[in-house]
Amino acid sequence: MFKSAEEAMRKFQDKMATTLRELPPIIGEAAVNFTIDNFERQAWLGDNTENWQKRKNPTKWGKADDTGRALLVKTSKLKRSIRISRIVENAVYVHAGGEDVPYAKVHNEGFRGKVEQKVKAHTRKMKDGKTVGVSEFERSIQQNIPKRKFIGHESESPYLRAKIRRETLAHIRNRMKTI
Repeated sequence: MFKSAEEAMRKFQDKMATTLRELPPIIGEAAVNFTIDNFERQAWLGDNTENWQKRKNPTKWGKADDTGRALLVKTSKLKRSIRISRIVENAVYVHAGGEDVPYAKVHNEGFRGKVEQKVKAHTRKMKDGKTVGVSEFERSIQQNIPKRKFIGHESESPYLRAKIRRETLAHIRNRMKTI
């Protein structure tokens, strides 16, 4: 089989090096899946479970269909934006948002403060059925968006750390079976 112990050791080292190079995308996928699972459980699993704060009266200015809808999921754009953004030699970067979902950070970390809004000209349908034209204007509103953490570093979640460890060990075991 092997001509010498040195050849066997070299073959083992090559196989181990290849296996370790394959790990970053596997770890990244585990982190992406953990983050997406947080949307399903509507909570962050850190040192303790941080359930997301429920919506205040969703029919106050929203639509009646918002009452049963999951938090942070209307079009699923935010949830779909979670992906591996970069893989380097010994690190994987997973992020949510980007240019197409600028509100990701606000929902993950929460926000309290004033926001300037520019409202474009539009028509509004009144209760009596008439339509009224609304001119373009600017306004300042006070926002209080609660923190609904869905993505974070593996050091913040023992569950994510354990998931990464399990998948890493399973991959190493599977690859070492072929030696």
